[in-house]
Amino acid sequence: MKKTYSKLFVAALVAASTFIGMQAQETVVLQENFDKLETAMNGSVHKYGKNPWTGADAEKVDYQPNYNKLVSDGNDGDLNGWSSRTTWAYACQGYVRISKTGYGGDLLSPKFASLTAPTDVKLSWQGIGYTSNQKLNADGSYNSGLVHDYQYYCVAVLGGGQLEGVTKTKQVAYKDAGGNDITLNAAVIEIPTNAFITMDTTAAWGFEGTKNELTIKGATAETQVVFMSVIPSFGAKSTDYTSADMPAATDAEHGVNIKVNRVILDNIKVTTLTSTVIETIASSKEVKPRKVIENGQVYILVGDKKYNVMGVEVK
Repeated sequence: MKKTYSKLFVAALVAASTFIGMQAQETVVLQENFDKLETAMNGSVHKYGKNPWTGADAEKVDYQPNYNKLVSDGNDGDLNGWSSRTTWAYACQGYVRISKTGYGGDLLSPKFASLTAPTDVKLSWQGIGYTSNQKLNADGSYNSGLVHDYQYYCVAVLGGGQLEGVTKTKQVAYKDAGGNDITLNAAVIEIPTNAFITMDTTAAWGFEGTKNELTIKGATAETQVVFMSVIPSFGAKSTDYTSADMPAATDAEHGVNIKVNRVILDNIKVTTLTSTVIETIASSKEVKPRKVIENGQVYILVGDKKYNVMGVEVK
């Protein structure tokens, strides 16, 4: 149902926004392009491989270090506060890969610390499926490879908030910050066959099917988003990711490896939804909004309620 907003409140909000030299608009809560991974160098060689495959890349950079290796080498700062509770997250030049053969991984965001009250936010990102490296015969004909991984992965929130815009969900076993078992109600994301990488990872970022967007209702300063394999591994290997309602894709040219669930992630962004965070307030000629400044912050008072300049009620 479409919300009706008080013209009186909106006018006051605009006035307050003008006062501090800005207009009410979407605000970035979290944005990560993994630029530090792109520019991190060891002398004249990148710390991290250019492609997400195992083995050395064109610059002779070996197998991309996973999160455990980043921590032990003191390079976890290159992830800007992102982490992995399974430890199966790998750094590449400008993006992150989760999972390896037999082990489902995860990538956990920092908290949404800038939020001062429950707020609806938009989560957008790019997720690319992993395809095994192609091998050719001496005459250039196909030998093996270009088999893509299982085509689903999951997204969930921790610490407050609920995902919306989800077509399929799954209960996923995960761990809390203390290592205790928890279960998350996760959104299931399907990767279209044409959004799996080929031999050119850079070109894959242009595939329309890599782009995704969901809404998180009621996110707070404690909220985190986690991208994870369908079965995150905290010990035992995963040998088959398929289920009756999520079978392996049938349109992959060289088939699907149901034992592997690697996903490549980048361009993750969380923004406030201005149109939904402004509270519905009944118009009343008797209620006059007032602008106040407390500790250097601008607020709008409407009756006995107080709102920040984004329209979020401050308790």
